Amino acid sequence: MSYQVLALKYRPQTFDEVVGQSHVTRTLENAITADRVAHAILFTGPRGTGKTTIARILAKAMNCRTGPTPTPCNTCKICKDIVEGHCSDVFEIDGASNNSVDQIRDLRENVTYMPATAPYKIYIIDEVHMLSTAAFNALLKTLEEPPDHVMFIFATTEVHKIPATILSRCQRHDLGRILLEEISEHLGMLCAKEGFTIEKESLDLISLEADGSIRDSLSLLDRILSAGPDKVIDHQKVVDNLGVTDRKVMHDISSAVFLKNGAKLIHIVEKVNDSGLDLKKFFSDIILHFRNLNVIKLCGRDNATINLTDLEKETLYQAVSELHPDYLGMLLQLLLKEESLVKFSSHTKTAVEMVLLKLIQISPGAHLDQIIGKLDLLAGQLESKLVESKLTEQALTGLATHNQPTITPDIPAPMPMASNATVLQTQESQEPYAPPPMETTPKTWPNFLIKIEKKYPSIFTLFSKARVDESIPESIQLELYNCSAFDSARLKTKQKELQDLCKKFLKKNLDIAIMSETQSLAKPDKQKASMKVAARNHPLVLDAQRIFDGEIINY
Repeated sequence: MSYQVLALKYRPQTFDEVVGQSHVTRTLENAITADRVAHAILFTGPRGTGKTTIARILAKAMNCRTGPTPTPCNTCKICKDIVEGHCSDVFEIDGASNNSVDQIRDLRENVTYMPATAPYKIYIIDEVHMLSTAAFNALLKTLEEPPDHVMFIFATTEVHKIPATILSRCQRHDLGRILLEEISEHLGMLCAKEGFTIEKESLDLISLEADGSIRDSLSLLDRILSAGPDKVIDHQKVVDNLGVTDRKVMHDISSAVFLKNGAKLIHIVEKVNDSGLDLKKFFSDIILHFRNLNVIKLCGRDNATINLTDLEKETLYQAVSELHPDYLGMLLQLLLKEESLVKFSSHTKTAVEMVLLKLIQISPGAHLDQIIGKLDLLAGQLESKLVESKLTEQALTGLATHNQPTITPDIPAPMPMASNATVLQTQESQEPYAPPPMETTPKTWPNFLIKIEKKYPSIFTLFSKARVDESIPESIQLELYNCSAFDSARLKTKQKELQDLCKKFLKKNLDIAIMSETQSLAKPDKQKASMKVAARNHPLVLDAQRIFDGEIINY
């Protein structure tokens, strides 16, 4: 074929032409100048970032007629042979297809021979992590002490799969993802060389879709330039050809969410669906967009670690300048939570619409710390009322069961109407009797339980089921039945702290008795007597005695 793709046609031939990896190329140039080049070098990084390209340039730099030199001439026979792949002393090996131990043994035997035409015999092994364990082991000795005329250059995208024994014998260089601005600038230069005119916005979109890979960006650009005969590339043609969501659509979605415009959100989803885009990829782009909004808000436009142009960073910053970080965080949390729903739904469009409509239900003023504070306050109030109601109900129920004492106040015989009228008139003339407030068990003990719950939630559960006896003024008797060995050990560990807390809060001593089921059955008389004493001293019983001037004659 006469046509050569852009990735091959414009492949860098010198260290200066490599895009976005100056930290690696500068190190290699200095090493060559100082004659400190390692005999085994490992390049690692994402795909399409220049690992194999730098390896070839290094091979030329070491074998150039004027070398070793950091600037190979690219005109001598050896340089040309390396570029064309014909050099007999530079071997490019695919680790995925040459991964057996036998092939590595052949390599180990061949390294002993001197190079034919070049100063060095160089082995470039791409995707070296694909070698088998036996192949790595066969390479160890040669890699540690190779002949002076041999050099190994490895390239891999998965460095974690390489044995530590190999890594320790190599000089490692990590290549990073290339910045969006650098890719966009490089693509613009190539378009000018090819005679095409393309908008900066289109170049940024291609660079963003390449995800830091210069080779991927060149492949995408090649496809776009081949889409039609026109030398002027329209932005909409780029969007349609890439099959991605236009960045303007992302801004429209976030704007509609902030303005609570559900109709606009539905319209955007309908438009994206009609264009044939993958809605699951579209939803992933939405998540990434709201992630960028969060980062811009938290870090500012200058310190934000997002792969966007300065113009788009400014646009995002203006969009969130008046919003609270907690609000943006809640939006992103909801999107991440519902991602699985969209991913596995058989009605993807409906799922995306539902999630976006959920976003507009979150109020910008509903800050997360305020919501949590209100929920904690309401929960505390509700728990206090529930515990107080439950304990009061248990106390009242206990008076009517378990052989409670019978109260038989003296009831006078019926009196004549006139006398009754006189008695009623006399009672009405007196001030109404107000029973004393019930401040012992119903109020103080529930409050103490609430305090326990905040500090020891598990012990609160045990205390809520315990039998409480406050018949002795200076102490509280607590009997726990059927406790497990774990609960018993935990109570013994915290007993001193609980007693101190009770003494401080209720001004009473706390006596905890752990009773087994056999103990509760073996001593029924003692339990019955204790219940009678508790019933007799209950505030309701005392009030009844006071009102009716009664006396307990059987209990």
